[in-house]
Amino acid sequence: MSLAGPLLLILTGLSIMTFGLFLFYAWLPLLYAVVGFDIGLLAGRLITGEIGTLAIILGVAGAVALGAAAYFLEPYRRILLGVAGGFLFGLSIGLALGLENVLGGFLTRALAFACALAGGILVPRYFNPFVIGASAFSGASLLMSGLHHLAPDIAFFDSASGNPFAVAALVILALIGVGWQVKNITAWIDMFPKSATSH
Repeated sequence: MSLAGPLLLILTGLSIMTFGLFLFYAWLPLLYAVVGFDIGLLAGRLITGEIGTLAIILGVAGAVALGAAAYFLEPYRRILLGVAGGFLFGLSIGLALGLENVLGGFLTRALAFACALAGGILVPRYFNPFVIGASAFSGASLLMSGLHHLAPDIAFFDSASGNPFAVAALVILALIGVGWQVKNITAWIDMFPKSATSH
């Protein structure tokens, strides 16, 4: 496996984990593109078992599709982000816990679709908390997955194995992401006109 896939997972995971809500308000199409890219990467990994050429191609396709949707489906942006963010959340958690090896990946796909449905329903009511929570946990999962692929022999990064230290690290990273975003939410929202924060 090349270094490109794991490094992309690490970088996009960090960006989503720490700046998910900011990206929505500042560079909305970029957030959709990053979410789409990560969905494509993880879908490719679910299909092939690795982050290779197919995963990167699917990632680019997902980035273009969701980035364009941010423009063409403007009245439904929040619902779309809820569905996409929920799907990414379920997919990343399923892969982080190693569920892709259970029932041929059925549990991972079922979790992803269930989270997508929940996200589409809950986002209009609890937008900021949803984006913060989903982006923090999804980003942390992507970060840990990237680190594990970069250094597969280090058990500390392998949360899918059930290693309690790796799972604890995943939770701690997610909580750091939540804390960072909550700490900065007021400053981020105040940076933009009210109309921009109420798409």
